[in-house]
Amino acid sequence: MEIRQLRYFVRIVDLGSFSRAAGELHIAQSALSQHVASLEAEMKAVLLHRTTRGVQATEAGQSLYQHAQLILQHAADAKAAVEAVSVGPAGHVAFGLPLSLVPCLGLPFFNAVRASYPAIQLQVLEELSGTILEWVKNGRLTLGIAFDDGNLEGLHTVPLLEERLFLIVARDSPFARRKVVPVQELAGLGFVLPSKGQGVRTRVDRAFEEAGLGPANVVATIDSLTILKQAAAAGVGPTILAWMSVEAEVQRGELVAVEITRPAITRVAHICMLSPTLRLRAPQCVMEELLRCVQQATRPVMRRGLRFLPAAPPSPG
Repeated sequence: MEIRQLRYFVRIVDLGSFSRAAGELHIAQSALSQHVASLEAEMKAVLLHRTTRGVQATEAGQSLYQHAQLILQHAADAKAAVEAVSVGPAGHVAFGLPLSLVPCLGLPFFNAVRASYPAIQLQVLEELSGTILEWVKNGRLTLGIAFDDGNLEGLHTVPLLEERLFLIVARDSPFARRKVVPVQELAGLGFVLPSKGQGVRTRVDRAFEEAGLGPANVVATIDSLTILKQAAAAGVGPTILAWMSVEAEVQRGELVAVEITRPAITRVAHICMLSPTLRLRAPQCVMEELLRCVQQATRPVMRRGLRFLPAAPPSPG
């Protein structure tokens, strides 16, 4: 099994097509098919299922795909580590940023890394916390910020900031004139929330159960932050989000954010990575810039509900 074959295989799965992968990789389609056949013979398993609509990985192929992602990332990291000895921190770092933190961190963080470490190729992806964790675990992301929703096992984590959650309602809601609302008063509301394991859903359900209310009453499940806010503004139902997720809409008068109390609903964001990442210089440099950017982003008065948790970058030991 060669690195080249794994790279070909991953690209076929990503694109769902032999012909598209062959064109992108500048290799004949017949040669690409031979590489896959060689892999299947070595693995003693069918890796790809060919249909009229394209190509899909079989269960065995999906397993190989996940391992191949890690192998390819480790190979790229090894190359970057060798280059770093002579040219300084370099290489590709894929970073996952939760949707709620994009407005205050996205561009400042990207620009800071580019200015300080021009040889580092930083790729920033914005996604829901649950998806970021999945991508860190399967090697698609080098680093990511994710929240403590009970699924950080198997990863090395560094606490970064605490984020307070707010009741988000339409401007004509009975709650719109309230400054605070106790958790107990949320029991009878019908919420629009992300699906289980995504976004704030796990933390909200846990907070409701700890208050003796049972799981939140969800009338609509939406895994798009944009549509979630639109649904709340249209009166489909209130939602629960961090301040940074709705700051622009609140300032425009489209939504109202009401502080939840007794108790407050909070969650902690962590920098997450696989343990081998600790030994790589480029991710270490990216983390250092991230800590500086987060500290600056949480200073403004308007950053409601954000508290920086000062912590030193992890040591490779």
